[in-house]
Amino acid sequence: MSELEGIFLEKFFLEPGSEGTIGSVSIDDDVLIEILGATSLSNLRECFVGELLKISRLKALLAGEYPPFSGRSPDYLRILMFVCWMQTSKVREEGDTDFREMLGRHTGINFVGALMRGLNPMWEHLQAYLSKKHGIVLDLPAIQPHPQIGRTLRIAFPTLRDKNAFRRLRHMIGTAGLLHPARLSGSVNTTRDLITETMPSFAYNFALFDRLWKRGGRDYMATTFWKAWYSFVSEYTALEELLVVRGDFGDHELFRISPSGERKALRRPEDACKFVPEPIAKAIRGGAVLMEDLGWGRARATSSLESNLILLHRKRLAECDEGAIVSYDSVDAQWVLANFRNRPASDVSAKPSKRAIGWRDGIRVGGAYLGRAPFTPILALPAGVEGKVSLGGEELPMEAVPDGLAFASGNYSGTATAQAGGETHSLLLVPKALETPSDGRLGFDPFRDIGEDQFYRDTAPTSDAVLNPWCGRRMPTCDEMTNIGEALYARTARGLPFVDALEIIRRGLQQSESGPREWDILRTFADAGWFDLTLVRNFPARKLLQRPDTVRCIGEDTVAIDGPTPIALIQRIEAAAESAGVAVEIHHGVSQWSLPRLFVRTGDRIRQRDFIERIGFPEGSSNARAEQKRGERGDGHGYHVVARFDDQHGFFVPCFDDDMPQALYRLERNEGKKPFLYRSVVMGKEAENFASPSIAILAHHARMRRQLFRYDGRMMVAAAARVSLPSSWAQWASGRTACNAGPALHGGRWVYAYPLGSEEVSLLSGLVSIERNDKQASPWIDRFSASASNRGRSVFDCRTSETRRAHPGLGKRN
Repeated sequence: MSELEGIFLEKFFLEPGSEGTIGSVSIDDDVLIEILGATSLSNLRECFVGELLKISRLKALLAGEYPPFSGRSPDYLRILMFVCWMQTSKVREEGDTDFREMLGRHTGINFVGALMRGLNPMWEHLQAYLSKKHGIVLDLPAIQPHPQIGRTLRIAFPTLRDKNAFRRLRHMIGTAGLLHPARLSGSVNTTRDLITETMPSFAYNFALFDRLWKRGGRDYMATTFWKAWYSFVSEYTALEELLVVRGDFGDHELFRISPSGERKALRRPEDACKFVPEPIAKAIRGGAVLMEDLGWGRARATSSLESNLILLHRKRLAECDEGAIVSYDSVDAQWVLANFRNRPASDVSAKPSKRAIGWRDGIRVGGAYLGRAPFTPILALPAGVEGKVSLGGEELPMEAVPDGLAFASGNYSGTATAQAGGETHSLLLVPKALETPSDGRLGFDPFRDIGEDQFYRDTAPTSDAVLNPWCGRRMPTCDEMTNIGEALYARTARGLPFVDALEIIRRGLQQSESGPREWDILRTFADAGWFDLTLVRNFPARKLLQRPDTVRCIGEDTVAIDGPTPIALIQRIEAAAESAGVAVEIHHGVSQWSLPRLFVRTGDRIRQRDFIERIGFPEGSSNARAEQKRGERGDGHGYHVVARFDDQHGFFVPCFDDDMPQALYRLERNEGKKPFLYRSVVMGKEAENFASPSIAILAHHARMRRQLFRYDGRMMVAAAARVSLPSSWAQWASGRTACNAGPALHGGRWVYAYPLGSEEVSLLSGLVSIERNDKQASPWIDRFSASASNRGRSVFDCRTSETRRAHPGLGKRN
């Protein structure tokens, strides 16, 4: 199976198959553009046809002369995906009604009158493979009345036949109710002959949608049927929003947001014109778009509010009066986000839209929702409608929020019932995320993903299994951090865009008056081994991937647990430990905004193996020995400069000069949707290129011979702007010190702190420059302080002139 076919298998069969039976195949143009790295719809067609024509004997395979062998992996998915896609893509024209002619027009091969006996064996082989290897049911349509291509015609969705049905529905419903699920469901269920026996995929997808919307909440918006219906409706009615989001390093991302909350990344504001309401589209074409500041670095285009914030085309900058603009940030080469001075706020408010009663904005946990506020669902209410919510027969005190009611702080479990406007809506709340099964997790794929650690991924200063518990002050994880962890874990089984992950973190920080930066919290989870921070190879986007849980033996009496440890995992680990007769130790981190580490004390090798067999986690592979590495030496051909790194403040500022004097630059690909390139230019040295911004910043500071970190004898913090350890090294350090890194208040400001002993600092010093102010404490006193037998005892260290109290990490049981 080729790399591309592996991606097709994962995206179109394993992902939907994890939710239940697969009854149709829906291939979205935008998804394919991302997979194939295309730049446009026409370029997508060229790329996909090029991949198809790489298959030798294509016509013979379609004719059935070479049926797939039983027991082998499917190596024909390019064919099946292409024949489904050509029926549903926007490149299909109204006159394309003949399957063979359509295939021939795309490929340049004459298929008129050709045999297509190979398609059915491919579908049947795929059905058997999914069932045997993955336990997934692929429900294939009947073959008749077209024995060679009928199954392929009926499994794709939405085809022209389905869109004709959508057209009938649009005329029946009328403009006002197009996006009301009740109107859509009622029209389908009461329209005679709308769904015929030749439309099994329409019937299958509608049944999924109908069941979910009747259950309450907004889950129906994620169904294939609703997305297809919304895509069809959006061609006639522009309903989306334009959103600008500020990134960690001063960069900006553009998105268009559907009413269902689905984000689509944009390369430039002009790409949103046909999707947003006409007043905003007109403003984009005019080069000046009013933006509503949403906080947390986000801004939304508006046509009904005056604002000091304007998305402005660069050609319009010269028209502005001197001193009118307070500041501006570059969005791309042509657009800036400008903050104007003294623009009066308008009393005009946005026209309220009619809202349906129901639950929204929850975190799904199986068939329920996470019951940990502020991640609990919000009860949406139309203006003037009052509602109440009860749990276990008792009415709950709810908090008023814009557009509805929210649960008060706390954890909730059970069926919550909302009553409003004569309607009743119920949903199930659970207090924790479910454990992700190993076959339901989308793991790191080096062919698809670039690790934030880049070439330092899965490396460490040493590969030995040593435990040297940190002796500093530890703090239990705060409730906000626990809630954020449960929400992120519940959402990351199949990967999660950074933008969505940051939205979850910001939501979790709402009640905190002076919490750390959301990016530092995200790094805390990565450094604790919960997630991989990745960049997508074929698109300028970043994703969070959930790491698997593994075990690591330390001697014959200790087992370290590596990976995410949400509440459900901790409870299972404690249950397995109790059955094996061993003890679980939970070790708190450097601050309340860090995460705990788990160790299991087994006492001997026999009980150690017994626990490992009971818990069922695989043993983690040992990391490679870390070595200093250099970036690529290419000249950056095909890229242009868009930003320069500010060494003092730690973010990228707009820069479009062709000349590149000494600095770190962010480069954008001239053509195509590819990740950014980061180029370090240092006088007297050859320029180096990096894919990861974090590694690029670390390497550039090192190339400039700057001090990277400071160590005070307990904690290591950054000495240069925006420097951080690769997550693989941070995980190695926390595994040795039994203490996770995280944000900590130091001198009244937040710093990202790595709790380390002198031995760990010495090992890291061979890789990064560290300024040490620890007075080189006596090694034997470090061992004394870490010993469980010395708990409560003190010793005077003459080297540091300090009295050290034994505060062993191990030996503590929670």
